[in-house]
Amino acid sequence: MQNRLLPFQGWRLTLFQGIMVGVFLFFAIRMYDFQVARYSEFQAAADENRLNELPIPSNRGVIFDRYDQPLAINAPAFNVTIVPAALPDDETTTLEIYNRLSALVDVPPTAAIARASGRQVRSIEELVAEGRGIAPFRQVIIAQDVDFHVALQIKEEAQTFPGVAVEPVSVREYPSGALTAHLIGYMGPISAEEAEKLIEQGYNPAFDRVGYDGIESFLEATLAGKRGSRLREVDVAGEEIREIRYTPPEPGQNIRLTIDVKLQAAAEQALKNRLTLLNTEFNRIVSQQGVIIAMNPQNGQILAMVSYPGYDNSRFARAIDVAYYLDVIADPLNPLVNNAIRSLYPPGSVFKVVTATGVLQEQVIRPETRLYDRGSLVVENRYAPNDPAASQTFVCWNRAGHEAVWMTRAIAQSCNVYFYQVGGGNATLSPSVLRSGGLGIEDLFRYATMLGIGSELGVELPGENQGRMPDRDWKRINYGQNWSTGDTYNAALGQGYVTVTPLQLISAVAAVANGGTLYQPTIIESFLDAEGDVVQPFTPHVLRNVTLENASDPLRMLLIEDMIMKGQNSLACTCEPDSPYYNANLCDPVNYRNTVDINPDPFITELRDYTVHVPLNYVFNGRVCQPNRFEPDFQPAFVDMRNIQIIQEGMRDAVTVGTAEQANLPYVAVAGKTGTAEYCDNIAWPLGLCRFGNWPAHAWFAAYAPYENPEVMVIGFIYNGQEGSKWALPMVVETLEAYYRLKNEREGLAAPRGSIAPPVAPPANSSTETGGG
Repeated sequence: MQNRLLPFQGWRLTLFQGIMVGVFLFFAIRMYDFQVARYSEFQAAADENRLNELPIPSNRGVIFDRYDQPLAINAPAFNVTIVPAALPDDETTTLEIYNRLSALVDVPPTAAIARASGRQVRSIEELVAEGRGIAPFRQVIIAQDVDFHVALQIKEEAQTFPGVAVEPVSVREYPSGALTAHLIGYMGPISAEEAEKLIEQGYNPAFDRVGYDGIESFLEATLAGKRGSRLREVDVAGEEIREIRYTPPEPGQNIRLTIDVKLQAAAEQALKNRLTLLNTEFNRIVSQQGVIIAMNPQNGQILAMVSYPGYDNSRFARAIDVAYYLDVIADPLNPLVNNAIRSLYPPGSVFKVVTATGVLQEQVIRPETRLYDRGSLVVENRYAPNDPAASQTFVCWNRAGHEAVWMTRAIAQSCNVYFYQVGGGNATLSPSVLRSGGLGIEDLFRYATMLGIGSELGVELPGENQGRMPDRDWKRINYGQNWSTGDTYNAALGQGYVTVTPLQLISAVAAVANGGTLYQPTIIESFLDAEGDVVQPFTPHVLRNVTLENASDPLRMLLIEDMIMKGQNSLACTCEPDSPYYNANLCDPVNYRNTVDINPDPFITELRDYTVHVPLNYVFNGRVCQPNRFEPDFQPAFVDMRNIQIIQEGMRDAVTVGTAEQANLPYVAVAGKTGTAEYCDNIAWPLGLCRFGNWPAHAWFAAYAPYENPEVMVIGFIYNGQEGSKWALPMVVETLEAYYRLKNEREGLAAPRGSIAPPVAPPANSSTETGGG
């Protein structure tokens, strides 16, 4: 008889046991996954539900001028908040609270009233409903920056406003307003592009504001400080159970700028006066734009920087005034743009100072050698030398000519014909008199680059433009044309393709005035703590040693020069992320060092170590690394002190017997250079102003004092200002006057004898004798 299997015997039992083991093994694996392998993940998820971290804003740093006049301060403001869970359960009572609050803070109480009003604003009802759905115990801001008396009334009637609170906060105020707006900038809401990055730093895009433009933007992290936080344990509704950790905020650093706000005001007024006189004399709007910069040439400190027209940043202090902002951005004069650092202009005859450094150092002509100026220079066409019609005529501003001219007289009289010849040559002159081809564009590029033309100089403001110093390769790449002698003539006079910012031009001339050091221009005098004590004082930063006498060791070279010489191993090429040679491991600006041959003799090598100064907060995004510019045999320029002194003499002569005689002050020796720069841009061309032989012109003038040991340099620029000596010069003189007047006032001295009175409009039938340049 066959044995009958019981239900849980044999293979059935084995199968059941296998299933049970499998089930327990599955749960064990899952338990291990949850409790061990993914413990951190689930713990974080649990903590996210259980824990809530509230950011605590820090006090933003205050900004002062060099004499501790406040330029950006923190002022108290009040926000009205509601905790949804603390409101009465009775809807009628809650609606009554909404209506009473609406009357005080001017926010619609309900969605229906908001729609009926036609205003693009969310109602109290909508804001509270949204907050209740997210975290009913979290405060919901329903009104920001309410009037002090409104805040006081709400606090006094707190018993009748359950769930409503007034939260004190700080907002930015700008006491100097439009006067320093381009320097200070303003605060604004966090943009969508920046939100993710700033959230990681503790910012709340819904309510926090960050710096836009000016020092507010450039030093955002320094001014903002470090936010604190409160880590709380909350229940499912968001109500606080207990505080787990409190991290106090760290206040932002205060900053003392190099700016003298009183000098800034005087410079701005001088510029506005000249614009008014210019437009009055021509009985039409000739110009509405200009720039004045005052600098200490011995260290690069900027004492005043005016870009006109500007905007009123106080209109953006507590909240963005939308109507005003739309008017400003629609203004064709672009008042939001700081033309001192962002806009490019031909430098005109002020650039002759740059050309002169190369001419003297390369011994293109002896400084005492005389060339004759008949008012024009005719250059024959090399392909049609016997055809006068094919030749090109280059004229001097003085069509009668300056007759016999040498270097210092050429600078003083701003003689175009002299600089045409020394810059680009004159085939009719013997090489024993004038080097064949003159200085030439290659050497002119070297000396202009040496003085910072074509480089970002590192001023602590966002958006600095690097300008342009062209050469043969640049024209061939950008225009598909060969470089001509006429191009060199124009470049030698700061015309043609040469463009600079006013800041670049004053820095270049300052390097000559101070005896051969190109400094980084700066607006930061020192960093201060909350008590006003200096944390980090100002230290002048050398960008480039122009002379080798008394030069630092190691030398300082510019980023672009390093790139040209060292190619793919240069600092720019290893540090710029978009460079084909980018290498984060090799990018070490602090310890970067290389060598340069300082001997111009091709048969003698004399190596010197050099470093490259990288300014504060510099980001390697300027596309300095250009493989087509690599030139291992590039010879950086240096200038002997005796040649610097010759140029200084010429600038002094410009004030005593030349085109700038109006700047010859009786109480201090002034040296300077006038400039009138022809141009044709996207504004002049549509207006039909670009007429051959009668181009529109900008007005420039740069001056420094005292001549023997300069302590202040001022550059003035008027867009479409016609003539430098007539229109730019007087406002520079007024600014120099203001500098010495303020200096004497602070030292308790009388005003300088012979001070020039504020300008008044000349009589309608008067005429003014002017010089050129």
